[in-house]
Amino acid sequence: MAIAPLRPRSLFPILLLSAGLCVSVPALSAEYFVSTSGNDSSGTGTLQNPYRTVKRAISAGRAGDTITLRAPANNRTYNECDVRLRQKMTLQTYAGEGKARIHCAITTPETVTIQIDPAASGSRLSNLEISGGYYYGIMLQTNWYQGGPATDTGATDVVLEDLLIHSTGRDGIKITPKSNRATIRRVEIHTTGARDNSNADGIDNVNADGMLVEDSYIHDTATTGMYFKGGARDVVVQRNRVENTGDAGILVGFDTSVEFFDLSANPQYYESIRGIVRNNVVRNTGYSGIGMYASKDAIVANNTIINAGRLGHSALYFGVTFQDWDPKAGRPANTNPTLRNNLVIQDNNRCVEIRYSSELGGLSGLSGSPNSNWNGFNNGCVFRDGRPGSTVTAGTLAQWRSGTGADANSKQAAFSVDATGHLPAGSPAIDAGTTLAQVTDDIDGQARSAPFDLGADEYGQQSTAPIRVNGVQPLVPVRGTSAASTPVTAGSLPSGSASAVVPSSTPATTTAPSVSTAKPATTRPAAARQYTPPAVRAWRWLLAWVGWLN
Repeated sequence: MAIAPLRPRSLFPILLLSAGLCVSVPALSAEYFVSTSGNDSSGTGTLQNPYRTVKRAISAGRAGDTITLRAPANNRTYNECDVRLRQKMTLQTYAGEGKARIHCAITTPETVTIQIDPAASGSRLSNLEISGGYYYGIMLQTNWYQGGPATDTGATDVVLEDLLIHSTGRDGIKITPKSNRATIRRVEIHTTGARDNSNADGIDNVNADGMLVEDSYIHDTATTGMYFKGGARDVVVQRNRVENTGDAGILVGFDTSVEFFDLSANPQYYESIRGIVRNNVVRNTGYSGIGMYASKDAIVANNTIINAGRLGHSALYFGVTFQDWDPKAGRPANTNPTLRNNLVIQDNNRCVEIRYSSELGGLSGLSGSPNSNWNGFNNGCVFRDGRPGSTVTAGTLAQWRSGTGADANSKQAAFSVDATGHLPAGSPAIDAGTTLAQVTDDIDGQARSAPFDLGADEYGQQSTAPIRVNGVQPLVPVRGTSAASTPVTAGSLPSGSASAVVPSSTPATTTAPSVSTAKPATTRPAAARQYTPPAVRAWRWLLAWVGWLN
């Protein structure tokens, strides 16, 4: 999608010089209000006289300003497409009014519901419902291109928090190259691919470093729950629940066209470098639960994977990349992975697989050892190493150990978890793992104690009020069962069973408070930009005193 020219802006400080007085006053931030009962023509953007549309408020604002949307229960939807932040701003819902919804019909061609430009780096979207968009719900734009100036970047340091994103034309969140250090927290994404379900992920990150995704719930996606690829470095995915995905759950790397790689930083064409995936629950995926593709130095630790790979692949999967069959591509194997303390509960027994393809002269899913140990696998697990010379074509844990040297301390048992992904009392997963410097808490944010338990939950450490807000829900049981009493074990869901979650555009009520940066109504100024700094007031008084100001 083409990037429209950015509207220039100026932020000149006020410089006051007289009788030795030198005061530099930066431009002040303001808050503009929007309401479905407001007016773009006569409105002034105050709380008492708001604008009608989000776009009108954005056009009135300057860098650092906040746009606050009113969200009365009877009319909280703003039907607008291509809401675009061109400078740093906060876009949020008015405190205490639930979530304002910004919706763009998926039939409106070439649209995204909300776009954030590179010049809007540092922006924040908070406590909103975002739906539709011909392509995406949210897109972080970029100026970067391969071979271009090193100074060109995407929208960096963007915070997306406490959002509900759903019913998008394709992806929920699209992050383009060099849109680095995006933070995505306490976000629910569901029902992607409402227009095109062939390529519609929850989160699609291509060559954007430092992304953090945490405490979120991604479910019922047409394709993969989330991935980071194209050379994305230092990404952390932690304490999330990903379930009911058409394709994979979480992918560390995947398969990217060659023009999106930064070859100065990554000449080998690795898809992911130093990615960390920890303390996640992944359940009911079409293909791999957690897959690695051309990754380097990946850490996959303390995750719980339940009934993954229904259509193919396995719970933990080492895949191969083709990178458009381009002769310049590197297509490296996964290199130096670390797999620790993961808990795998499979009804189809596809637990770990290393892929090999004879195409393009032979492509391997892994170079060297899988470096997998201290994991838990349910009874009946099948392991495959497709690389030439391997004897583990459909092996047991013992054969996998003998053939690869991996998982010497891993455990096989009749593991189960409850419907929220937590371990039951007496579970063989308790204290069966190893202590890791890279893991300090569990999926509830509670501290781990040595020796670590297997999987995302540290037994006995879960809080009574899980840190889930604004529609982010724990795993739910199969319809007609009790969340508290029904264990999830291998075979507890029939192959091809219906989703255990019924998507809803209305977030469920939770006990945790919503997060908002809005001030109470009583502290807001009556009009935007009415405040005069003390230095300016003093200067005006001085001028008046000497007769320079009428």
